Amino acid sequence: MWLAPLTGEVSSDRDRVIAESDSGKMLYRMIACEPRASTADDCHAREQQRLVRLYHRHWIKAAVKMYGVALTPEEEGVVARQTAVEEPHIEAAAARFHAIDLAALRIRRGEDRARVQSELSKEGITARDLDWEFEHVPTLADAERVAARDLVAEGRQASRDNHSLPYILEHLREMVSKRAAAEHISFDAAEEQMWSEVARATHTRIVDPAFSLPDRKGILVNR
Repeated sequence: MWLAPLTGEVSSDRDRVIAESDSGKMLYRMIACEPRASTADDCHAREQQRLVRLYHRHWIKAAVKMYGVALTPEEEGVVARQTAVEEPHIEAAAARFHAIDLAALRIRRGEDRARVQSELSKEGITARDLDWEFEHVPTLADAERVAARDLVAEGRQASRDNHSLPYILEHLREMVSKRAAAEHISFDAAEEQMWSEVARATHTRIVDPAFSLPDRKGILVNR
């Protein structure tokens, strides 16, 4: 029965370092595939995709700082308005997930799961929701870390980042296009140069040889 991890020890496999950069270490649990994946190969492919998406985000943020990319006042205004529109949803989602986080923490601390689940059901939170949470907080330390997050602040930042991204990518594309023209090289070659600079500047490296870093071109074209 999968509930066994409630009293289990920390899995060294989940805490092994996959990659690292100036933004910190990427642990296996940050990209771990759900155990119900169909095959080991499918699961590994999903984990590699997650690693790629995480480093794309890290590299884009780093490029913004390295090359001084900034939204115009008009773009900032649009992003602020779009984020404000989503505020009720952000607060509602944060309240729901925080309730699940706290429930998992209570159970990890020894409270009766059935009683906690009964309380959650009054808020429309199902046993499956709690099952999903337990897959991601297998230990008390994990549950405490997750329950301490400020989900409203995280939600607002995620919303702002999401609405800012198209503008940031457009500014980066313009910068790469200028580099390509100045150096008489293709856009792909200029983009690869830029991401290689970012990877070096952020000291990005793979620790686990089962995984690989993202390609250094196509990020600005494929998004």
